[in-house]
Amino acid sequence: MLPRLPENLPGIAIVQHIPPYYSKAFADRLSGQCAFEVREAAEGDMLTPNLALIAPGDFHMTLSWAGTGYRVALNQNPPVHHCRPAVDVMFRSVAECAGARISSVILTGMGCDGALGMKAQKAVGARTIAQDQATSVVYGMPRAAAELGIVDQVLPLPKIADAIVQTAMRLAGAGVAAPRPETVLH
Repeated sequence: MLPRLPENLPGIAIVQHIPPYYSKAFADRLSGQCAFEVREAAEGDMLTPNLALIAPGDFHMTLSWAGTGYRVALNQNPPVHHCRPAVDVMFRSVAECAGARISSVILTGMGCDGALGMKAQKAVGARTIAQDQATSVVYGMPRAAAELGIVDQVLPLPKIADAIVQTAMRLAGAGVAAPRPETVLH
């Protein structure tokens, strides 16, 4: 899905359930396939347009507003839903610092990680998207979010990139873009 996204999008934060030795290689591989830079997140990184940051394996990633932009913090707090990194940890932090200036996407995955964090985002006005069952390898995480009734769109994987672009344009056009809206993916 990421290679289908154009350049000049707001920053993208990604939490994927992957082991520590794989997250950097995964980011490097994606960076070569995308119209924007993709890299493994590091403590203190600034989330900027044309950049996707992937949580390092075995580290939770959070975002906070640092006066001029969103900054990354990493920690090794206990696993959430048996996961570290956990989507819920990042989604909740984004709900607190960005509110309605974000859109979030939850993709295929086992369990319910991300659903409660997405619920927190929806409560502050975020736009939410979940992958549909037909294109999910495992429909656990998107299903958990959909069952909470907090998903704006349930889409097949090939249509999610277009939905992200449309949502970013709507946010910018609605004046919600100050600061720039951040797209948060799982």
